[in-house]
Amino acid sequence: MASRKAPDLPGRAGADGARACRAIARAGPERRTVTLPMKDTKASRPRNVRRALAVAALAFFVLAFAFPERLGAPLSFAAKLQFGQATAALVSAGALYAVALFAAYAALTAVFGRFFCAFLCPLGAALDLAGALRMKARPRNYAYKPFRAWRIAAPALALALFWLGASLPFGTLEPYSVLASVSCLWEGPSLVLMAVLASGYFYGRGFCNSACPTGFLLSLFARIPGRRLAFTEKCLSCGRCGKACPASCCDPGKRAIDRARCVLCLECLAACPNGSLRYVPKEAAPEAGPVRRSFLRKAALGVLAGAAFATPEGARGRALPDPEPPPLLPPGALSLARLGAHCTHCHTCVRVCPNHAIAPMTEGGPGLWGKPAIDPYRGFCQYDCVECARACPAAALTDLDVVVKHHLRLGEVRLNRLECIVVKNGTSCGACAELCPTGAVDMGPGPSGRDEPLLEPRLCIGCGACQYACPVRPQSPIWVIGLKYQDSLGSTPPVSHAEDETLAEEFPF
Repeated sequence: MASRKAPDLPGRAGADGARACRAIARAGPERRTVTLPMKDTKASRPRNVRRALAVAALAFFVLAFAFPERLGAPLSFAAKLQFGQATAALVSAGALYAVALFAAYAALTAVFGRFFCAFLCPLGAALDLAGALRMKARPRNYAYKPFRAWRIAAPALALALFWLGASLPFGTLEPYSVLASVSCLWEGPSLVLMAVLASGYFYGRGFCNSACPTGFLLSLFARIPGRRLAFTEKCLSCGRCGKACPASCCDPGKRAIDRARCVLCLECLAACPNGSLRYVPKEAAPEAGPVRRSFLRKAALGVLAGAAFATPEGARGRALPDPEPPPLLPPGALSLARLGAHCTHCHTCVRVCPNHAIAPMTEGGPGLWGKPAIDPYRGFCQYDCVECARACPAAALTDLDVVVKHHLRLGEVRLNRLECIVVKNGTSCGACAELCPTGAVDMGPGPSGRDEPLLEPRLCIGCGACQYACPVRPQSPIWVIGLKYQDSLGSTPPVSHAEDETLAEEFPF
């Protein structure tokens, strides 16, 4: 048993420890050193295992973003397991898997605490790495911060707006969307991720309890009494646990840990010199105090207020921009209003598209920034491909069958024959007709006396293959415009705006 002189413990976290040290010093010269056990390496094992699992989850997503051709299917499956995306799918379409996942996460969080933040959140692992980098470069202790209601205003507002049909705030703060969208090198999420990682470098897991909508939801379930980290009688009030806690939820002075804000990083266990912290059942944990009861009352009032102001399903997305012509949307979007209201711009569809035809929108206003659209100059929508619709974790793209996809109209073809190189330059071509999968573009005798493109609009599904194949750049004489409402070949719109949100249930047409 080694002895070390007790360090100075400034601040509230070490007040009790400092008083204990002074009392020992007054007891006599022989007691002027505080005997603390050497740090037990076994205490660090749970923390190290948690770190390894979290980093493994982060590494998987990074590899999947880098190699979507090989890891596209595992990526889409893992993305749907993210709690924030399951919540979005629950709100968007009431998908059965989303209901089951939401219920499972809620129940497990109530019993075990915020295990998702500790083991499964890739952005949480990135924040841990940023905090560890700070500790290596310039060590700095964390400090306990009491709960303040204003700190949950941003995530609560983001969730409320998402429920009302404005998905941009939720998608900007949702962990998987922030991490995944940067793989597309889109400017907005890149800046957001840089800001989030900077907060992790300076403030640890502060983002998880002050801005993350997923963390906010999980914190509500974590306030239900369950297993938790708690102090035992062996506590020396040295304050090391509070200084090691990146979530700033460990109060050594009161020997209490806020379970709702605890992300189960287990740094306090590793920092404790004598193992006085234990993961105990709810019977061994203290009862909810006035702060917790006050929070629960406020949360209940917030839920009632949100229910009172909730708009009907058909009204979502009506305030979104309505550009003309509409953008060419991925299959299963059904309409621009529906996509704008439910898409979290995680860009999973962008990554899994085998033709790289989907790209984030950069025009159309804040409601559409970052939403996916097909760019025929980059690639075209393959006739037999439904990867984007199957991969969408937020259910913003309706899952399609290949047969249904064959009859789904994404857009309409347009032709300026005077700019076609067959007419303008007298050059033989026909690239557009060769790539068209439905025969909507064919080559036949025209007024120029040569075989030139002839259109059959009733066969066009709007895949963009003709525009992609055309050699004329920068403006192709044959192009595809999007539809306000995706419909099937042979159907006759219009579809009323109030009926827009029912298309997902009535699909296929």
